[in-house]
Order: sequence, then structure tokens, then C-alpha cells
Amino acid sequence: MKTTTEQVKIVEYHEGLAKGIAKMWNESRENWGGDSVVTTESDVIEKESNSTNLHLFLALVGEEVVGYCGLSQYREDTGALYIPLLNVHPSYQGLKIGKQLVLKALEKTIELDWPRLDLFTWAGNTKAVPLYKKCGFFWEERDDSTHLMNFIPLVMSIGCLRPFFEKHDWYSTSERVIEVKPDGIRENDYTYFEYNWKAGGEFVRVQVERTGRGIRLIETQDFLIEMSLKDFKLLEKEEHSAAYKVVNKTCSPIEVTLTGEDYENVEHSFYHTCIVESYWAEAFPVKVSIPEREPSPWKTHPVVSAALTFNDSPIPLSLGVFPKQAGKVHLRTTKKDWRAGQEGFVHLDFESQLEEDCTFQVVLPDNQLLDWGRKEVAADIKGKGRASFPIPVKLLKNGFLSEEIEVRVERENKETITFETNLLLAFPGYGSKFGGETEEHWYGYNGPFYVEVEKRNHIVKAGSIYSAGEAMIIFSPKLGKPFSEEFSKKEASHIEFIELVEGLVMKTSLESDAFPQVTLNTYLKVFGDGLIEIDHEIINKGTESLDGIFLLQPIYPELKKMAIPQKSGVIIGSEAFIPFMDYIKDKEISESWIFVAANKGDTTGLSWPNEAKGRKDDWRFGIEYAVDSIKSQEKVCFGPISIGINTAPTWERWREFVIGEEAPRLKEVPLYALEAAGGDFISEEGETVEYSFRSMLTPYLSGSLKLNSEGELFERYLRKEDEATKISVQTEHNTPGLKRIKGHFHAPGQRADLEAIHLVKGKSEVKVEEVSGVWTVDNGVLSFKASPAYFPGVYSLLADGKETLHHQFPEAGPKAWWNPWGGGMRYFLQNVSPYSMMKEKTRAESITRTDQNGHRWTGICLTTEFNEHENMKGIILKQYALTLPQVGVLACYAEVHQQAGRTFKAELLDMEAFFKPGDELSSCYAMVPSDGVFDRYYAGVEEFMLGESEYVTVGSDDREDSITLIHSDSRKLSELYMNQEVFVAASTVDWSASSGETVTIKPTFMLFGDKELSRAIHPFKGVTFR
Repeated sequence: MKTTTEQVKIVEYHEGLAKGIAKMWNESRENWGGDSVVTTESDVIEKESNSTNLHLFLALVGEEVVGYCGLSQYREDTGALYIPLLNVHPSYQGLKIGKQLVLKALEKTIELDWPRLDLFTWAGNTKAVPLYKKCGFFWEERDDSTHLMNFIPLVMSIGCLRPFFEKHDWYSTSERVIEVKPDGIRENDYTYFEYNWKAGGEFVRVQVERTGRGIRLIETQDFLIEMSLKDFKLLEKEEHSAAYKVVNKTCSPIEVTLTGEDYENVEHSFYHTCIVESYWAEAFPVKVSIPEREPSPWKTHPVVSAALTFNDSPIPLSLGVFPKQAGKVHLRTTKKDWRAGQEGFVHLDFESQLEEDCTFQVVLPDNQLLDWGRKEVAADIKGKGRASFPIPVKLLKNGFLSEEIEVRVERENKETITFETNLLLAFPGYGSKFGGETEEHWYGYNGPFYVEVEKRNHIVKAGSIYSAGEAMIIFSPKLGKPFSEEFSKKEASHIEFIELVEGLVMKTSLESDAFPQVTLNTYLKVFGDGLIEIDHEIINKGTESLDGIFLLQPIYPELKKMAIPQKSGVIIGSEAFIPFMDYIKDKEISESWIFVAANKGDTTGLSWPNEAKGRKDDWRFGIEYAVDSIKSQEKVCFGPISIGINTAPTWERWREFVIGEEAPRLKEVPLYALEAAGGDFISEEGETVEYSFRSMLTPYLSGSLKLNSEGELFERYLRKEDEATKISVQTEHNTPGLKRIKGHFHAPGQRADLEAIHLVKGKSEVKVEEVSGVWTVDNGVLSFKASPAYFPGVYSLLADGKETLHHQFPEAGPKAWWNPWGGGMRYFLQNVSPYSMMKEKTRAESITRTDQNGHRWTGICLTTEFNEHENMKGIILKQYALTLPQVGVLACYAEVHQQAGRTFKAELLDMEAFFKPGDELSSCYAMVPSDGVFDRYYAGVEEFMLGESEYVTVGSDDREDSITLIHSDSRKLSELYMNQEVFVAASTVDWSASSGETVTIKPTFMLFGDKELSRAIHPFKGVTFR
């Protein structure tokens, strides 16, 4: 019988529904990239008992759970609730279950008197975004996230609008135009989100300003009320004005009262009353001061606000503002390593926030860290321009420079204004320990090792300035139960740096609202050898005992090359793919430590006290403490949690540190196992035993095991429905081109089976032509194309007439997690979204470059000049795609020309290549070097993320030849990601440059050959172009 919308019931969670929820998640993998996570009833019960949800709404069809929607407090900002997770069973989509769940969450938000409901999604979620927008959400245009906000609860709280909504349903009478792109009406640096409703000859129009999260305009058939400011960014110490307007469309006069309100850094106090016959408008003064830290897109900005009342109906009006000084002055350095007595350069970066041309003057202050080679600096800067000055210095000692300076600014009219700012810069070095703070972070250093605490959410990073990989992330701690996310949006009330002989301690204090009269102190102790200890202290300042208190400290160790102790031994992450935390059998962890190895030899150890419990915390790892009781005015201490940054080179050494050398040895157990008893490489033309295959992870195996012994084939099948992680079987140069000079478990998405490479150039020429904006390069074997108007990269690559890359020429659009998506192969700045990238102009040209041995490579250069992006304005990105005559090779590299008038440090440049060498994505695979048994992963089936490798071989069941992608030797990291829609190889390079410098990225290569293409790729590492 066909299921109908009327059969769907929305209920709240109870443990009796846990089994149904587990079933739903196991059957919903395709909604989330095709992951293989196996969820059990006990997993659900444990997760929900530790959840921070205020409510959990479930959709039922009969007794089956088919939908899930959480509702919690928003962790990033005040004044909002949040939908952390929404899912509808794939078999029940199309029944408007998602709509019912979202509307239920919205209804509860209104009932609880919260003004806003937020959620995050991904830009390519084309199914859900229209649903969210129809339910009142607006998509905020940002590069760092896809964030949606719903102000329906705020609108419903406005008394004068209730008559309309009592008569008309807000959902069905909405007249918003739904488009899958960011929302907003943009005026004078402001973005307004507009609701429109119309029914029965009546209408309501409401505008909400994005940064202040408040109403600024209401219009009906009877009246118009509007608030406006000329500028979003307001200069301190000057008087500005906010304009208010009331239009009376009725024949009866309206009595209006307007009361201005002061808000933290905004002065806007006034009182005005009047009778409005038809039209009234007036402006009132506004003054702003600089907040302790610059407004963040993650939080509500300072607001200019007033309460307008007419006919006894109050309406709160507000606009967010960005208080600014005349300019910004930053002290930066591209050097990561400074030693006492060393001479070098720091860069003084100026940024004007005034419209007109100005002269900035500073005198650098005497201090104990730097001996300035130049103390007075004057900079002539154009309106809203930037300038960077290298300052020669000698480092007197390592430490944290924190000096207040006065900046004098002479304007075009010769008026001089001044403002104060701080020069803040850390100079870490061996043997030195110190603490300091910037506007957004607190830092503690001991030698090259550090802890960084983000002020707005108490997220801690622990790392080393020399590490090539990412720092360990220690998320905001949580008190419970139920656990509260309150500390994710709280700043510590107190910070203290304590210098000890053996290390530096940073102490932070967080005051709890969820548990009144409770203070949580965190002690972060940094040793000089990379060991970092985290201790916690709960203080009960109340008059009564606290019983049954829990403390959860979430941590995220990325499980690259992991070592985790379990009953059968130490599980070794020998495969290329990075297991998700859900894949780990956390209840089988037998000792209190984890060890991971990252890029270029970096290692990280994690351990926790025996009295603590290490467990999964959703997608993270969590360390949980429990205490029976804390008496009044007493404190309880926990810890330490230890993190070793390059402290131990192997898991054995880390284990010795944690539990002692006397512990019995443990054997290594791989994740998967089949167990039983620089020269010039370019020239011109002239193998009866029982085998068991088993997994140590939670996902069930599915597939067939084939063994070929002495010509006899043995085969055994296993399905996921068998719920097994083990399967057993018994078994017994005269032509141009790329030359090779030499010497299985089969799952739907995986398969588990020496030499040199020489390139022989042909005698014909590489052809480059442009037709209707499409540039084509043809070397007789390969042909690749680029169209700047379509997407800034090489979108097509044909080998012997067969397409290799995945694209959707001629129009880029949403796909998987991306929007817009153009596919192909390209380089891009990581903090610039594809949406922003498309705003910039890109041009193409024919180009020839010579390698280090004098060989000429021909192709195209794509040049993108950044003029629109605020942070990257002045950067020029050049992408080169080059080849040789009649050889199956493509070389790609990038140059960053830094002409931004500022200094860039540790910025990220990504290369991505989307592959589809077969007719169907599910026929396309990747082979990567690894110590494990799996060497082949199929796209289009389930979600995989494969970690760092020097190269990847790409192929398809549809064709005989394959492609080997050799990653740039400049890379910080590389990865390969595939799900049911895409197959992408990517790498990341970090770059630093002062103004005027050019950074060249070493090339990435693609080689075309047969399925057994050689792994002898080392000669390509030495190629450079000029």
C-alpha cells in the first residue's frame, strides 16, 4: 500500500524508538555520501543520553522511524536555537516529512520564545535548500560555511502583525522566490533578508538585517515602518545618524513613540513622540566605540536599536553595525623561526578604512623584544587601500610582543585624527616560554610548542610551529548531564599565565549558567619537549552539594596511520583511507591511549587518566569524567589528559610513556588482512591454505573473496546482511609516447593485487587554438580544454579521444557538497569559495615553458586577478597546463603573484581534479600506494576519504588505459575523496608572501598508460619550469 503524507506522525524521542532510529540510519547512508557506519540500538541510546538536544523529533510511518530532527541551543551565537541534524529515510522522501519536521522545530522555537532558528548545510544540497527556504530560512552568503537563519519566530512576536497571521497561514501565503543560492538584498554594505506574504487583499513585508539579526522594515497595506543607516561600517569618535520613517496609509492618525537604546559599544539614547497623519521621517544621532574584538560573522554584531510603539503595539527595530577606526595596523612576519640575536624583517601592514586618500604615521615603541632598524614610518594610502613596509629588526629575546601605539592619520582636508592600536606578534623559540593574547586568541608557548585558545568558544589547538600537519583540536568542554554546549559561545571570565621551571601553564576560568554557581577551570601545561597536559577543576561555589556531575572533553584526533589498543592487539591504520570515528570499536579500547602519525613524520599521542572513560562523542572522540558529589565550596580535580606533539616517534614509545616500560608487549594488527599458516627522463623519438579476510572496523564486509592458486580459482561471497567482518576461503623507443621500462577481496566500493618511466617526444608540434572562448591544446595523443567563461580551470582532458575528467560544461552548477561545481582540474585559494571565485575575471593565453633540462612544454595559462574578494584583493593566480608532443603527459602548476599591499602567512592553495574516465561513475576507481591490502577504491558507491599519498592511479572498467596523478612535491597534504556523485583527487600547498613577491608551486603531473602503469615516479619530483 502506498504511503501518504497523512500516515506520517511526528513524535518526540524515547528509548523505545532507539532500535527504529538505528535501522533508519543504517538505511540512510546514501543521504550522507554513502558511508558504511553501522548503528546499533545501544549506540542510539548512548548517543541520545549524552546529547545536547533540547528536543528530538521523529517521524513515524506506522511503527517505523523514517525521519529525525534535533533541536538544541545554537552553539555559535546567542539568541537562537539550532537544528544540528535532519534526516529523512531515502524510501520515504517526497512525502514532505522534512517539511513537517522543520516546521515542528520552528513551532517549538516559537513556543519557547526564541527569536531565531539556525542550521548549517552544504552548498550543493539542492534537495533540502528549497525546503529550508520555504520554511522561512535565509542562506547567508559566506565563504566559510553554508549557514541559514530563520526569523519567523521573531516576526510572529510582533503584535501588530498577529491579525494577519491569525487569519492566514504564513507558510502557504509566502511569496518568496526560491532559488538555490545565497539570499539577500544588498544596499550600502548591508544585506537585508525579506519576507513577503499576501492573502485576501492584505500583505505583509518584513526585512531583517543580516548582521544585527533584527527587523529594520515592516510594511502592510496600512503602514510602512523603516529604519536605515547610510553606512554599515561606522568610524569611532564621530557622530552618525540613524533615520526612521513612518508612512500612514490609513485615514486615521497614528500616535508614534520612538525610544532609542544604547547597546554595548553603541550610543543611541533618545525619546521622541509624534502623531503621524500620513508621513513622518527624522534622524537621530549614533556614536560607536571600538569593541574589545572585531565583530565576527559567527556572532550578532553590535546594533543600533530603538523601540517603536504605535497604537500601543511595540516593534523592536535594529541594524547591525561594524565599528571601525580610521585604519588597521598589523605587525606580521613570514618567518616561523626566530632566534635571539637574529636579524631579519618584520612587516608593518597598513589598511585604511577611510574613503579618501590619507597619510598614516606611526612611531614604533622601545620594547624588550625587538630592536627596530627603523622607528618612524609614514604611509600615503589611497582610500580603503593597503600598504606593507618591511622593517629591519634584531630579536633581543624570544617572547610575545604586545605594544600599544598611536597612529596619526592626516586626511585630505589636513585634519589630523589619532587612534590607538596594539602591535601583537609572537616570537617563539627553543628555550623560551611565554604567553600572550591577540584580539581573537590566547597563546601559550614553550619552545616551538604551543596551545592556542579561541576566545569566542574555548576551542583549543595544540601543536608545534614546525609541524606540517594540522594541530590537535580540543573542543569546548561540556558539563552534564544533560550535557550543555554553553561553553561553545562563552569567553573565559579569567585568564592567567603561570611560568614554572618545567613548563608554561595557561589557566582559563569558565562560569556555568546551566549549572549555576559552578566554575570550570582548565589548566593547559606546555612542556618544552612537546608534551601538553590538560587538567580540569570543578568548583562548587553554591550553598548546596552537587550530585552526579559529569565533565566531557571532546577531542578530534584525525585517525591517519592510527594505533589503537584493543583486546586482540594494537590496531594499525595501514590503509590509505582515513576511518571515521564511527568506524572505531570504542568499547573495545583496552588501554588509555591513541597514537596517530600525520604528514612528513609528524606524530601525535593522546592519553587520559585510568579513572576517565575514552569514548566516541558523535564524530569526535571524548574523554568523560564522573564525580558522585561535590560539596559546597569544594573543588574536584581531573586529569591530566596528555597530548604528545612529536614527543614519541612510534606508538610503542608513546605507550611506554603512558603505562610504563614494564607493560607486556602487544602485537600489531592491521585494519584488514588476508591471513594464512636525477637524470633527464625526456628524449626524442628514435604468483592448499585457508585464508581469512577480516576487518577490525565496525562496518560489515560485503563482497567476494577470490584466490587463484596454481591456476585454480576459489571464491566465497559475503553480504552486509550477514553482519560479519570476516570471510574465509580455501585456495591454492622508436615511437613517441610514455614508455615503461620494467621487471584480490572484491567489494562494491573496494578491491584488494618495479620500473622506470621515460617520455619520448614526437616530432610534430603541439597545437593551441581558441574558438568561441574555448581554448584547446592538442599534442596528437592528448587534448585538453579550458573556458574562462565556464569555470577557471582545465575542464576536459581527452586521451585517444576518451574523456578523463568530470565536468558539466557549458554551465557550472550544484553537485554533491559543491555549488557552483565545474569539475575538471584547477588550482584555487582555499578561503575563496567557488561562488566568490566566479565573480573574478579569468583570461587564457597560449604559453610555452622550458624545464630544467631545456625541453620546451606547450599549453595554456589561465590568469585570475582578484579584485572583488575582500581578503584576496590584489592577488593574481596563474594556472599552467603544459604538455609535450605526442606524449601522454600533462604538467600543471600554479603561480601566486602577491600584489595585495599586505603580508600573507600560511595561506592555502588547493589543487583538485575531478575524474570520470568511464561512462558510469561506479565503474571508475582509484589505486593508491599503501601498506594495507586494499589498493583499489570505486567511486559512485559509498563515501571514502583517502589520505596522503605521493600519487594515485585512476582508471575505469570501461577502458584499458589508466591515469597516474603524481602530486606536487610542494604539497602540505594530499587526499582523495569519493562518494556517490564525485571522484576527486586534491592536494594543498601553503604559501607565504610579502607584497610584491611571487610564489611558484611545483608541478602536478598526469601520466597516461595501461592498467599496470609503473610506480617509478621519482624523476618527476625534480621538474621545474622557467
